[in-house]
Amino acid sequence: MAYFDSDIYGSVPVVKKFQFGVTLTQSGIPFTVPAAGTAGVVIGTTTGATDLVGLSLDQGSDRLGGAQSTYTTTQGSGAASAERVVALIINPFAVWAWKMSATEVADVAIVLQTVTTASAGGTAVTTAAEWSSPTVDEGVVWGYSGANAGRFRKVTSVSGTAGTVTIPFDNGILVDDVFLRAPFWPMQTITIQLGTNLTQADASIVVGTGAPFRVTELRLRDASDSGRTNSFVLGVSNSHALNLS
Repeated sequence: MAYFDSDIYGSVPVVKKFQFGVTLTQSGIPFTVPAAGTAGVVIGTTTGATDLVGLSLDQGSDRLGGAQSTYTTTQGSGAASAERVVALIINPFAVWAWKMSATEVADVAIVLQTVTTASAGGTAVTTAAEWSSPTVDEGVVWGYSGANAGRFRKVTSVSGTAGTVTIPFDNGILVDDVFLRAPFWPMQTITIQLGTNLTQADASIVVGTGAPFRVTELRLRDASDSGRTNSFVLGVSNSHALNLS
């Protein structure tokens, strides 16, 4: 699931409990301010986290503290009370970490990009895959195996077969070197599209689509550290309910 990584200002996590107006599915998902007529905070969407309240630490509880994820309007008392709450970290400058998945489905390994044409200057990652649709321009490419394993660069232009970087990789790019790519770049990317379970990031989307989270950091791993299933994008809300201006 998504997890709290840090706070830009070094603050400790501030946790508050809110009544919720929808049945909950899992923890580590975004909740937003309810619309008029809605009973409590509501779950965000893959592309929607406007007026973010926070991300959840649990799947809800009843008024006595027992686990309870089901929203109800049936009157009761004690553990049967209709009052249900979810614990959210509400820091407006909280940095969240999402594991990247190759599709909207969780835990799909990022697709390998095997080099088909060498680049002695280390600026062109040419593969048999399409780079322009969906575009990876302004995203990231990093070495998975080969002489540039563990190194990453910003993609500054794309074609139907290649991603080009302006800052060259340290070593020439050789045929059969393997790279990975994702549609994110620190500070420039202002959206992160979540997967359907809302706990991971969809790394297959077009650069610039998704929910309003500004990317602050990338944790990109290579073949030595299961980079296809163990790479993360980190970001902070661009539209937090407490980010007053």
